[in-house]
Amino acid sequence: MTEQYSQTVEVTVTSKTKAMQWIGIGSVLFSLGFLMLAIFYVWYFVFGFIAILAVGIVYIHLYNTSPKEFIYDISPVRLVVAKKDLMGKTVRKLSLMLEDVKSFELMQGIADDDDVIACDQTYDKGVYQLVYGEDGNLRRLLFAPDDYMLALLKEALQDKFLLGSEQDKFLLGSESDGQ
Repeated sequence: MTEQYSQTVEVTVTSKTKAMQWIGIGSVLFSLGFLMLAIFYVWYFVFGFIAILAVGIVYIHLYNTSPKEFIYDISPVRLVVAKKDLMGKTVRKLSLMLEDVKSFELMQGIADDDDVIACDQTYDKGVYQLVYGEDGNLRRLLFAPDDYMLALLKEALQDKFLLGSEQDKFLLGSESDGQ
């Protein structure tokens, strides 16, 4: 097995996310008008300035923390998933020991709030779910590995799972001889 492999998956920035930035900038600029009213007319407008400025700052912050790409790093014993936001800041979302993996297969169903989502769209073709145990609970990692990372995961997990079902045989790369 390769000692270390890294894969980067880019995430498309939606028009809704881009709109958050412009709403935030517009709100900050609009709040400056309330500041002028508070200075020259009635000081009560300072409350409007504070509220609109806070809304603008929150929208800009939400835009800046939106994911731009996900980075998957795999080693023989660990899978690390990191998120890089639009400002270039990288934050580790998950560091998973491969021995904690309970199952690995193509994604089934829909994403839950408890899932760790590390892909562009969960409904895309090629999104896999990796179920793992964390603090006694089962959680899912939804991610889109490339072919090489998929092969590395299959190699790392082949001893962990019994080849009972056809899906397990497919996922772990075993050939069925048709008997």
